[in-house]
Amino acid sequence: MNRRGGFTLVEILLAMSLAIVIMVILFAALRLGYRAQERGGARAEATQKLRIINDRISWLIRGIYPYVINQPDMKKIAFEGSSDRIGFVTTSVDNYAAGPEDRPGLKWVSIAADNKGLRIREKVFFLSEIVEESGGRDYLLDPGVRKLAFSYYDLRPEKTEKETEGEWVTEWDTADKPYLPAAVKVKITLEQDGRYEVMPEMIVRLNVLTTLQ
Repeated sequence: MNRRGGFTLVEILLAMSLAIVIMVILFAALRLGYRAQERGGARAEATQKLRIINDRISWLIRGIYPYVINQPDMKKIAFEGSSDRIGFVTTSVDNYAAGPEDRPGLKWVSIAADNKGLRIREKVFFLSEIVEESGGRDYLLDPGVRKLAFSYYDLRPEKTEKETEGEWVTEWDTADKPYLPAAVKVKITLEQDGRYEVMPEMIVRLNVLTTLQ
């Protein structure tokens, strides 16, 4: 008795079902791999962006100079600090810049964030209205920054030997504190793919601790 070669209908259906299961598993693995790669790329981009922002801000803050505004109705160090904005005179200038703000070797800088992103304003440091939020050169450093949070380390010069620790405050007015903070803490909130992410805080120590006499 001769038997015909070939597959039965049941065997063909089983083979097709197995092939479909294998294809589904492969497509799921590929999709997971693509998503992981996408998330890794987005995080690497955010890390690189944060590094650039941190480098710029810390470079400007490290150069803070205790320039004194000496006018008949006002004498104070040119420094203003709030929880969402900071303004100061800095020696961190761009020697290759074409604007007048960098030419004297000092400039007034204010850093803040609004609905357009991280903004920096630069002005000639000896102008009478440097602390006002007008004039000078204003540029957008990064549109992805949604919030800046500043705090200032108050290490009061008149501390006694028993008082060795300072405190972090969110406001600084040199009319009340005639000296500069010992350090500035910056916390940045970035928007990445529609999500808000708070970056690790950055602390910049000031190299100048001058008290206004």
